[in-house]
Amino acid sequence: MEIAIDIQKKLELDFGSELSFAKDEIEALYAATNWQISDKMIRSIIYLAKGDFTLLKSTIELARKDYKDVLWQAEYNRGDDQLRDFNKTFEELGFV
Repeated sequence: MEIAIDIQKKLELDFGSELSFAKDEIEALYAATNWQISDKMIRSIIYLAKGDFTLLKSTIELARKDYKDVLWQAEYNRGDDQLRDFNKTFEELGFV
C-alpha cells in the first residue's frame, strides 16, 4: 500500500529537510498497524505536529495510547464544536 497523495504532499510541505525522517515515522506507524490505521488518523497526527518532527513523534505515541484524544485535538475546538473533518483530504480542507 502507499501513503495517500495528499498526505505525502502535506509531509513535504511541513517537514522540508526532515521529510525522510517524518515519512519513516508515518510508514512505521502504518506498518505497525498492518496498514489498518485510517488516513483520518494520519492526517490528524500530521496536522497536530505542525511541521515539528519531535512533536510528530510524540503525537504518534499519543495516538498509540489514546487515538480518540488525537482525533479530538485535531478536529474539535476543545469542546463539542467540530472545526475540521480529517476524513477529507488536506486539499479538500485547504491545507495544501
